[in-house]
Amino acid sequence: MQNRYPDVNDELYRLHYLKQDRAQSRKLIRVVMWASFPLAYVDFSFLATSTEFFILLCLRALLFAYSWYLLKASLSTANPQQLDRQILRWSAAVLLMQFVSNASLPRDYFGHYLVDAWLCMIYFVTLPLPLKSLRPAMFCYLIALLALLAYKVIPTFAYVTSVVVILLASTYTGHATAAYLQRYRKKILSADLELDRQESTDPATGVANRREFMRVSETELQRHVRFGKSLSMLILDLNHFKQIQDDYGAPAGDVVLIEVTRRLKRATRSYDCMARYGTEEFSLLLPEANAEDAHKVANRILSTIAAMPVAMAGQEIKITATVGVATLQDGDTQDSLLQRATAELRNAKKLNLAPMMQQRASMAA
Repeated sequence: MQNRYPDVNDELYRLHYLKQDRAQSRKLIRVVMWASFPLAYVDFSFLATSTEFFILLCLRALLFAYSWYLLKASLSTANPQQLDRQILRWSAAVLLMQFVSNASLPRDYFGHYLVDAWLCMIYFVTLPLPLKSLRPAMFCYLIALLALLAYKVIPTFAYVTSVVVILLASTYTGHATAAYLQRYRKKILSADLELDRQESTDPATGVANRREFMRVSETELQRHVRFGKSLSMLILDLNHFKQIQDDYGAPAGDVVLIEVTRRLKRATRSYDCMARYGTEEFSLLLPEANAEDAHKVANRILSTIAAMPVAMAGQEIKITATVGVATLQDGDTQDSLLQRATAELRNAKKLNLAPMMQQRASMAA
């Protein structure tokens, strides 16, 4: 059974593969740079020391210098759109240089069309740009190559037909291959992103899991310590969750967890980190929140959770929770902050159980 993953937009795709595309572009630029020397020798073989040869030599020298400049400039390119513009202008210059060289060769020479057919095919495959950006330049180049046939001394009609078919077939093959490769890369990226999301997400509630929370909290703690800012952590435990599962079944427990997650999102800030920490426990990281802010958030969370029962199969399930709060202190680590929040949670649960125990004792008496 084939897995289906969410589609990746073009912007994310280009940004993710920017480093690889930049490296591939630099390799291609180097190849074209050093290919200028044997190509210049080919020009000399046909044109000797004529004026056309020296014009072509100057043009190749300019393209070599432009390639050298682009090779240095691409090192600092951190924007996919900027890289696209650089490589697109450079590829257009390469195609123009190749066409001028072809037009300068003898009228009865058709050997360069073999090189052109190869170029039409690898153009789409080797240039790491969106196909919609590459198509106009190649379309113009292909029209120019076909128009050049009118200048040539044509031996037979079948010969010209073969040249046209080869050029069109190689262009189509290169385009189709590049389209397949780009779709394949998108699928790989989609799968990687989805697997990363699943690895860091709790499947029942859709929020971060414990592993992801530990990673984020460690990073945020170091950042807040470095800048001397406040940071608070909350550990929330749903009261009587196991009893709810025993009374209403496991599906009811999932419904409660999902509804609690929604209420937590409403009661917290958009940049607070929330995770499912245990079976019925949630952890929250409150960036730049001091003790007073954290207790306000905790009270708001408790009131929001208990404000309305959860409807389940025609029945109403009352939900309450207990929360422990810890605020960053000097010398705190991730473990010490978690331990204090957990200790506060245990103390709060003891205070909540004390009236209940007294009530049961009075009823037994």
